[in-house]
Amino acid sequence: MAIVTKAQGNDGTFDVIKKFKKAVASSGIVQKAKDRRFFTKPSQERAAKKIERKRLQKRARSLKKQKNVSEASLERIKERLSS
Repeated sequence: MAIVTKAQGNDGTFDVIKKFKKAVASSGIVQKAKDRRFFTKPSQERAAKKIERKRLQKRARSLKKQKNVSEASLERIKERLSS
């Protein structure tokens, strides 16, 4: 999967580099490489997913209790829970 970052009319070098780094981070390429560096047993992966799910559920409950929370943030958490 190629990541292409094009410079706009008034973008400098550092702006283009910043956009590229953001695109790489959002695609998750670096994280996948770090995860594949060592073998993790399937049971460890399941345990990590279970812990992450519990953490997200707790976060969603606490956000629902707060008053000035956007619906978009709750939707993002729900989306991560469903995947």
